[in-house]
Amino acid sequence: MRFWQPILALASCAACAGAQVREDVQLLELKGQVAAQAGQIAAQQRRIEELEVKLAAVAARAEARPAAAPAAEKAAPPHGSAAAPTHDPRPKLKTVKLGEGRRRRRDYNPVERAPLIPSSISIKEPDQETLERLEAAAVDPGIRAELDADHAFAQAVAKLNRGELQIAESELLAFAGEHPRHTAADNAIYLAGLIREHNGDCAGAVALFERVPLTYPAGDAALPSLVEKGRCLTRMRRKDEARELFAKIVREHPEGVEGGAARQLLMNLDIESGRH
Repeated sequence: MRFWQPILALASCAACAGAQVREDVQLLELKGQVAAQAGQIAAQQRRIEELEVKLAAVAARAEARPAAAPAAEKAAPPHGSAAAPTHDPRPKLKTVKLGEGRRRRRDYNPVERAPLIPSSISIKEPDQETLERLEAAAVDPGIRAELDADHAFAQAVAKLNRGELQIAESELLAFAGEHPRHTAADNAIYLAGLIREHNGDCAGAVALFERVPLTYPAGDAALPSLVEKGRCLTRMRRKDEARELFAKIVREHPEGVEGGAARQLLMNLDIESGRH
């Protein structure tokens, strides 16, 4: 029964991949909304700067107009002209400079006068169709291929758990052939070997169990494959080879789970042969 525990764990890992993609899509949507808000702020800032330039130009023209009036007043009338009346009945008018009060103050800060941008963003959960469309557009081909591989392995394991052994074996071996660099490739070969061992095809199972440590020596299925190879050798009456293999596992991995299993199987062989 312990061999089915990694199967369920691997299936759970594969199922988590879909949830990760949804979180990535939500993150992309939030980044898009933040980028849109940043664009609005930049546009408002440019508009403020343009208005400041226009305001400065109007103020400059307004200051230039009153300067021409004193020059005209200083011009002397020609000699012999009629004298100006002693009293002008018209009331004196106060000269008002255009743009007075409209000049830009030195303490004026255009940022403080900028319109407020909402700091909160309302997030709406996309429907399934939109989510699938975003997933298809956002995920690059490399990630898509990895997710497809995870899905294929999870489907094969699910069929194995349902007892569809023949189909599961074919799909597991196909998965290992199509995705040899996948982290579950060694587990796929190991599980296919277990199916053959269960069906009584020990010779075919040994071929798969030998393949795992040769192809994936650092994989987590390398030691379990050696233990199961020893079991098959025992069933095939090749007990000397099985005893040598179990002894090697015990020497190299005395504290591991596989080392304990090999030690027990080695003791069983000794009991059967009358050594104990």
